[in-house]
Parts: sequence; structure tokens; C-alpha cells
Amino acid sequence: MPELPEVEVIRRGLAKKLIGQTFREVCRNDQRLRRQSEAPALAGLVGRTVSRLTRRGKYLLIHLDDGQTFLVHLGMTGRLFLLPAACPLPSHVHLLLECQSGQRLIYQDVRRFGQLILYPAGVTPAELRQVGLEPWSRRLTPEWLAQKSAGRTRPIKNFLLDGRFIAGIGNIYASEILFAVGLHPQKPVGQISLMEWAAVLQACRRILARAIRAGGTTIANFADCEGQAGLFALQLQVYGRAGEPCPVCGTSIERLVLAGRSTFWCPRCQPATLATPTEGRNYQSVRG
Repeated sequence: MPELPEVEVIRRGLAKKLIGQTFREVCRNDQRLRRQSEAPALAGLVGRTVSRLTRRGKYLLIHLDDGQTFLVHLGMTGRLFLLPAACPLPSHVHLLLECQSGQRLIYQDVRRFGQLILYPAGVTPAELRQVGLEPWSRRLTPEWLAQKSAGRTRPIKNFLLDGRFIAGIGNIYASEILFAVGLHPQKPVGQISLMEWAAVLQACRRILARAIRAGGTTIANFADCEGQAGLFALQLQVYGRAGEPCPVCGTSIERLVLAGRSTFWCPRCQPATLATPTEGRNYQSVRG
């Protein structure tokens, strides 16, 4: 599933070409997505001009000149990209928006877990009400995280995946963050110290920022709005590397399942019992 860096990469790419464009035509596939507006509602996109694009967590928001908001969630396999009019359409296209420039904004989704919802002017998308703080929010501090996690017994990996606290972190980046700070993914979140939360937050911001600069992470089918794969996959330290040597200590990386999701970790660098670190592991040194 595309996570925060991948959605941000798409937002930045589309913003360069889509802002100021007016939609001339809307075509929708009959196959339903997980959630989508009906055809009559989507017809409200016709004649509207894109004023700006924003992101909240894993949601992309296309703001229109009349105040409407078009919410896009890529689900598991969704892709959002621009195609010249002369290019043939790929398979599994669920929405096509023809722009005044002649380009077409395409939403493609093989597994159909995505969301395409057009909200009227003045209405805040309901999906955003449960989205937590952005990783770079000034409100997101080690003290805030310690307060939210106090008394909880759930594993820290599951806490990081819960978008009601920190927005946009998924399976890939949660594994990388925990490796970077040397925390076992099953450590009860209520036992995380303030110093450890500071290290987690620092690593979170650093790794997400580097992933955005690298164009995101392509494991299966992610590509930006121009069809380019994300190169941060080349920098992953543990995710998807079960059985391979740890880049720090050489111990075989292991895989476990938490909340139905694969988690990758190093038994030596992320032991079950840890002394409180004085600082988070430097992510560049982890790369060797």
C-alpha cells in the first residue's frame, strides 16, 4: 500500500502539471471501488479548475475552484497519473478525467481497494476526522507520544501503524523506523521511554523525508505520476529482507506477523530487552 512518502511524491508531481487545469470530461468504470461517489456526483468535476493539491496522511486532496474537494485514497494497488491523449489506456482504469490541455488524469486500481469521493464546498471529508498528526507537526512531540501511549500494552509496531496517532506510516516505514532506533517491534508501547520516543520521532522524520527525496518506495507496482518507480527500495535496511544478513551486524533478518502484517527485524540490533538508548541510531550509519 502506498504510504505517506509515495502519496506526497504523487502530490508534488501532479501539482506541477495539474494546478490551473480544467476538467472537460469524466469517464468512470462500472466496477466499484471500496468507496466512490456515484456517477452523477462525479459529473460535478466537469468544468471545474484545480486550484491546489494537498495531502493528509495517505489521502490526496484535489481542491477545485468552486470549493469542492476530490478525495483520493490509493488503497493497495491504486495509481494516479497523467497520460497524453494519444497514449492508449492501460487496463483496470476506473476513472479518467480529461483536462483542457488534452492530458488525461487516470486512476488505475487492480485490486479496487481505493477511494474516490467528491465532497461539496464547505464539507470536511469524513475520512480526515480520524487522521492523526502529520509527522512534521509541531504538536507531535515525544511528550505527546508518551501521553498517548501511556498504559497501553499493544506492540509499538501496531501503534505506529495506527493512523489515528501519526498520519501516514505504513508497514514498510514502521519496520525501517524501529530498526533505525533499535526497538523490538513487539515491545509494549506503554513501556517506551521519553528518550526512546524522541529517537523514534527523529528517525520517523528523517526516513520519511529521505524516502520522499528518493521518489518513494516501489515494492510491487508503485509509480509516480509520470510512471517512474521509487528508488528508496534500494535503501531499505530490513523490510522484505528476511533471511538476508543485517547491514549492521550480519545477523539474519527475521520476519514475524503482527496484526496480520509482516514485520522485519534484526534479533541482535533489536533485542526483546533493551536499555534506554541515549540517542537513536543514525540512519546513515545503518546503511553501512
